Amino acid sequence: MIMTATDATASPTRQFSRWWFPITGFLTLLFGSSTVNVLFNVLGTEIADDFGWNRSVITNGFSVETILTGISIVVLGVLVDRYGPRIPAIPMTMGFGAGLMLMAALPNNQAVFYLLCIVIGACAGALNPVAHATVVSAWFADRRGLALGVLMAGMGACGVLIPYLANFVFGLVGWRGTFLVIGALCTIIPTAVYLFVTRMPARFDEERAQARAAGRTAGESLWSIARRSRQFWLLSAAIFLVSTATFGLMSQVVPMTTDKGIDRSVAVAVLSVLSLSSVFARLLVGYLLDRVFAPLIGSIIFALCGVGVALLIASNGPALMFLGAVLVGLALGAEGDIAAYMISRYFPKHSYGRVLGFVYFLFAMGSATGVFILGQVYGLTGSYGAGIVPIVAMVVVAIVCLLGMGAYRYSLDHRDLTDDAAGDVMGPGVEEASPDDVSKARR
Repeated sequence: MIMTATDATASPTRQFSRWWFPITGFLTLLFGSSTVNVLFNVLGTEIADDFGWNRSVITNGFSVETILTGISIVVLGVLVDRYGPRIPAIPMTMGFGAGLMLMAALPNNQAVFYLLCIVIGACAGALNPVAHATVVSAWFADRRGLALGVLMAGMGACGVLIPYLANFVFGLVGWRGTFLVIGALCTIIPTAVYLFVTRMPARFDEERAQARAAGRTAGESLWSIARRSRQFWLLSAAIFLVSTATFGLMSQVVPMTTDKGIDRSVAVAVLSVLSLSSVFARLLVGYLLDRVFAPLIGSIIFALCGVGVALLIASNGPALMFLGAVLVGLALGAEGDIAAYMISRYFPKHSYGRVLGFVYFLFAMGSATGVFILGQVYGLTGSYGAGIVPIVAMVVVAIVCLLGMGAYRYSLDHRDLTDDAAGDVMGPGVEEASPDDVSKARR
């Protein structure tokens, strides 16, 4: 497929389709940082039993890994904006995979286990969407939303497919062999993608090189954006609050369902439906982002998420719980697409990686916060029912934040609409600008 003239950047080559960037990025995320969650869930009990450890050792190690993953995402975003995706991502990817493979040789030593968790988390940023989303946003203008949706679907597919792969390999070679096999896949596939496929348009690399030669970094610093941009804080708050609600609830779906006297197999099916819904949502929302104002899409989906939260927590019948899982899954899948797309429309192109890195850091922190809140609610009340109030309240505040974003600041070809327009863009269709600018601001 050859790129059309509507794209804002030059074609990679006449033989090399730009669609390889989201497709191969999908493969990276399929074997990305989410595999750690899968492996610790599938293999954690076996590790603890083999070594005679308390299971809290495994969960503590995962917590350490999660925190460092969030930090490494921010660091990677800054480095990608300065050097492009390959230079920082390739060594981080190899470090991530090496850490997983070294788990296969783990001795009965908790200090070594925590050290490997630190290594894995410190390198996991490259196996998150930041670098690939930066590339996709640079190459795609006319179908950026759909391309980001294809890319982000890799994260959802990881949660659906990798548990089956890990369980299959575990049955053949045990937990050590599983770490070795999955770790090798997490090294070879993403490294090959970064090495042979991933690259920015030449114009972007030239602008970065010129900035470095002048002793500065292309784009605005994260601190500068945070000081001057209300959209930065509104989007950050919306993503943190919704991730707190969705990931926090997702972590408790099985016990929440079985506490109501529903069979465990049904509870696992509810969780599977939630995960599958998130995969579908990434593609659907990606398609819609090319056609509908992103904050409006996000507000509608987050409102449906609030309904899904109420259904999952308050209903006692499997049918309503399945419906609730679908609605929460939509938000779980959509928030990453929406954030990646909106950052490309509200912030400078050479600041994309660092802003997206910070937002994905908030994803990780929101997930941890949601688990903590629901755990405290259950501990204090003996049920999850009281969790409806804080979770729905967070979703409502997130919707208000999205609706306060205002019109897009940047066009799909990265031009500043506030400079091009005769007047400030106050909302889709409310500006004194050219018809082309108005059309792009609406998209």
